[in-house]
Amino acid sequence: MGESATFANQILVSTSVISAAFALTLASVGIGTPQWQINTINTTYGEILIVNTANFFYACRYNLAGEILECGERIRNRSISSYYRINTAAGFSIIGLILIFIATVAIIFMFFGEKHQWIYLVTPVLLFVACLFMLAALAEGSQVLFSNGYSAYLYRVGHLLTIFSLLVNSIVAGRMFQYELLSKPSQNVKNQLYKIVV
Repeated sequence: MGESATFANQILVSTSVISAAFALTLASVGIGTPQWQINTINTTYGEILIVNTANFFYACRYNLAGEILECGERIRNRSISSYYRINTAAGFSIIGLILIFIATVAIIFMFFGEKHQWIYLVTPVLLFVACLFMLAALAEGSQVLFSNGYSAYLYRVGHLLTIFSLLVNSIVAGRMFQYELLSKPSQNVKNQLYKIVV
């Protein structure tokens, strides 16, 4: 592996960190805005008015002019099973965002040539677990909320970008790890090869 391979690795790491950063941004906006589920009514004049909106954390009511009247905690009755589902979905989504953030920082370390071999395993694993938590949030949240607003679409695009970042990062981590092994064999590998030959 020469200059072209190193340049290709840098391009792949850049692609992975950019897609992870966009995924983090879109998913954060998706769970932070109240437009996950939008409930509307049709007026006698044929207009469609938004009545209320909700996300994993809070719900908002609107007046007939389309202005927000109030926003508050989504469900206050803890005896309803949907309360636990929506809280579980909210927790899963927050854990997914935290894992994407940590993975993005780890990918940046890969870009600047961090030579610890554990980073080549940690970054794809973090992205994979983040994908699982984001998917679990979508599954739990879909039991309570309809995903018909832009917040849900932003979160889904963030999830897809996380999957893309995982794919690219897995490829580049494998390439960089292989390059490290082939270019600088450790003393243990030399000793093992010596024992096999002798």
